[in-house]
Amino acid sequence: MSNTSKALGYESVDAFLEECLREKPPEEVKKFYANWAANYDKEVKEIEYNGPELFAKSFIKLNVPQNVKIIDIAAGTGTLGEKLNAMGYKYIDALDGTPEMLDIARKKNVYRNFYQFFLGCGYESPIKDGTYDVAMWSGAFGQGHIPYTAFHEIIAMVKQGGLVCWLFEYPTEQNDEENFKSVMDDLTDNGKWKAIQDPVCLDEYLNHNSGMFYAMKKL
Repeated sequence: MSNTSKALGYESVDAFLEECLREKPPEEVKKFYANWAANYDKEVKEIEYNGPELFAKSFIKLNVPQNVKIIDIAAGTGTLGEKLNAMGYKYIDALDGTPEMLDIARKKNVYRNFYQFFLGCGYESPIKDGTYDVAMWSGAFGQGHIPYTAFHEIIAMVKQGGLVCWLFEYPTEQNDEENFKSVMDDLTDNGKWKAIQDPVCLDEYLNHNSGMFYAMKKL
């Protein structure tokens, strides 16, 4: 049994991931991450989650100016923000649904503003339309997390011509994949965004599984 499973009460890493990705209401997601927050940075290594590092390496290849305003979606404890800050991006705000995660992110001194808010739940966003040049995240979406319909909310936060970039494990269950494709096609077909490059497959994203990096431009 790994340190992660011991600390969180699961029989194995696979059992932990199954619970993490189980479909559940926002308040249950919030409780799950609140309980994990204090040990997240240490224990996430046990499940071999390399999302922030892989995202940063892919994002830098886009040659985005360092003075852009960025919103880090599902920022958690701020790991992705740390990576971007180290690369020279200093205008980053954090959004997450769990206050305990944001409390830890604050201590890292890489974010300017913090928003505790659940996307995709029908709540009014605290962020004005067209605020950011870039919206980004690693993980965050899919089963047991933010629904793909929240893409609409995120696009609204971004300026025209801005970028929406993310890295996640491509959905493998049929319904989840269909939901993802449906939202992607709807936004593309209705002229809301377009891809600036083909999705990039990155090895060793999570628990030895690969992830897909997407970069879209708001039209």
